[in-house]
Amino acid sequence: MDNSIAENQDLIETEEIKDADGKLLKSISLRNGMPHGETKIFDDKGNLAQELMFENGILSGSAKFYLNGKPLMTTSFENGVQNGETVFFLNGILSGSVEVKDGQFNGVFTSYDTAGNVIREANYVNGIQEGECKTYYPDGSLLEVSVYKNNVVDGEVIKYFQDGALMQTSNFQDGRPIGYIDTYDNDGNLISSKEA
Repeated sequence: MDNSIAENQDLIETEEIKDADGKLLKSISLRNGMPHGETKIFDDKGNLAQELMFENGILSGSAKFYLNGKPLMTTSFENGVQNGETVFFLNGILSGSVEVKDGQFNGVFTSYDTAGNVIREANYVNGIQEGECKTYYPDGSLLEVSVYKNNVVDGEVIKYFQDGALMQTSNFQDGRPIGYIDTYDNDGNLISSKEA
């Protein structure tokens, strides 16, 4: 086989797609006519909207998404399937993170406020919220503990005052309150017990 042909088969070239006014819409690295390497997609204002990595036409590697030029989400792909840590942003500020396996949330989804404080931790199994969910006050103290089953609250829900004292207990079944909702004052005295 001629070495020059073999070298040309691995040649990576960049194709740019522009609108009628010459504004760049997409920049694609190609090998043998298929995306291979980095692809960048721009919005109608010229802001970067997506940065994607391909291998032989299949999404593989890092993927970054932007809105109005600010980060929206970063993730990664293996053989076209989303896998690895996925990080979310709101107006360019970190808002959440979760591990993704085979395209589904798996593990603890952590949500953050605009100051970067953890405000919620929810467990996911194969894309479904399952198990314990915790929410926090901005100072990091525990606000609420609840249990989820198949994406709905199912079990005891306990709320706390910011100083850690018990505020309220209730129970849920299939997302609906059952039994009594007991409310306490900051000294731990029961002040209300109402049927759900």
